[in-house]
Amino acid sequence: MQTYSFYLGLAFYAILASLLFPQAVLSQGFDVGAKFIASGWMGDGEMGKKYIKLVEGWTEKPHSPPHCVKIQYSPGPKGWGGIYWQNKADNWGDSPGADFSKKGYKKINFWAKGEKGGEIVEFKAGGITAPGKKYRDSFEVSLGKVTLTKEWQSFTIDLTGQNLSSVIGGFCWVTSESANPGGLTFYLDDIFYE
Repeated sequence: MQTYSFYLGLAFYAILASLLFPQAVLSQGFDVGAKFIASGWMGDGEMGKKYIKLVEGWTEKPHSPPHCVKIQYSPGPKGWGGIYWQNKADNWGDSPGADFSKKGYKKINFWAKGEKGGEIVEFKAGGITAPGKKYRDSFEVSLGKVTLTKEWQSFTIDLTGQNLSSVIGGFCWVTSESANPGGLTFYLDDIFYE
């Protein structure tokens, strides 16, 4: 009987905590790579791995061991490229987005660095709104174009006030030949919704 009372007491305090501190209970962050797939290859990336190379298990000098993501872009005929991490493989609006509207996420934190420094990349989330498709992202937010250094830098995409009821494109990078005439190599790590 004493054990039963103990567990009943724990359950009571868990419910009380969720009522008093809902953000603490709801806002369990996650790594983008655990819930999204790097399947939304765009621009020159639509031609396979000829112009974009993605290594998701790169082990040389990650921000947080054991690995990070290495991306190489060589300009092709379209002059731009990028990859979306999508909630389902190749989901451009054929399947519903993930509903994070009640999760309390306020930001996406991630780390990035360039191979040489000076690489220009845009980072964003949301924005998949393909014409004629049944489903779409309910939001779009971008950091704009950022210039990377050779050292790991922390970046934050602010999600405050965003409608996260349909998240197809959980994270994305885009770059262009005009911003990086010779192409570029850069690295990503620790991409977290928080």
